[in-house]
Amino acid sequence: MKSEPFYTKLPGKWVLTGEHAVLQGMPAIALPQNQVFLSLRFDPSCEGIFEVLPSEAQPLIIELLDSIRDTWDFQRFPGRLTMESSIPVGAGLGSSAALCVALTRWIMHCTPSMASEQWQLAQTLEHRFHGRSSGMDTAVISSGEPLCFSMLGPKIEPIGIKKIPRFTFHDTSLRARTSDCVLKVQAFRDRSSALGRQWDATMGEASHLALEGLVLYDAGSESEGLKLIQKGMQRARACFYAWQLVPGDAKRLEESLLQQGALATKLTGAGGGGIVVALWGPMSLV
Repeated sequence: MKSEPFYTKLPGKWVLTGEHAVLQGMPAIALPQNQVFLSLRFDPSCEGIFEVLPSEAQPLIIELLDSIRDTWDFQRFPGRLTMESSIPVGAGLGSSAALCVALTRWIMHCTPSMASEQWQLAQTLEHRFHGRSSGMDTAVISSGEPLCFSMLGPKIEPIGIKKIPRFTFHDTSLRARTSDCVLKVQAFRDRSSALGRQWDATMGEASHLALEGLVLYDAGSESEGLKLIQKGMQRARACFYAWQLVPGDAKRLEESLLQQGALATKLTGAGGGGIVVALWGPMSLV
């Protein structure tokens, strides 16, 4: 183990399609959100004290570090761990996943022998927030590039695109716990396994359409690509409504954006509030 200065800066994330159904083995399309970020810096000290800044983050970070103490041989060195984040909490942009990846990178920096366990450690930390994490959020934040993600494996495939259409992000000002939304969708499946499978399959289809659309758009077939992405987002949006994850204020925001000319809208993340993503065509002035 070593105690040396450390710094990392990570983007947020957003999900184009695949939420909730990803836990049933369906694919999901996730992208980094570079408009927001989380940074973590460690400055060693000889004073024998480990502290976390800002102070309000200390209980959470200490809890996360203590949660892995019995499984991973990691020592907290004396020094100051400073976190800065512009990722809104509970908005579906990966605030918890970014923190988990940042802490994992710091732990790996201090304990290089654990490098092969990076994936498992980040996911274990993320479980503390959501009960059962797919690993998608930590994967896209770690890679910093658009991914097609599936829990079957898990299978993480970089999409390999350099150009995406215009998406805008609109805060509903509503917040919901991811774990509560996951439980709500599972209750939907429990009430009717047939309907549950149907809507999970619909979300899986949404991801296939969105993936094909992104690839076509990047290859220069922008019109065809936009149509497929639009169709994928529309199917994903229908899933959110079937699962009853769209509050009234979020619905009104989506409808307003569509009236302004957006090709498609949907919540990103678990639902219940957070951020509405809007897709725009090349002629849009909004």
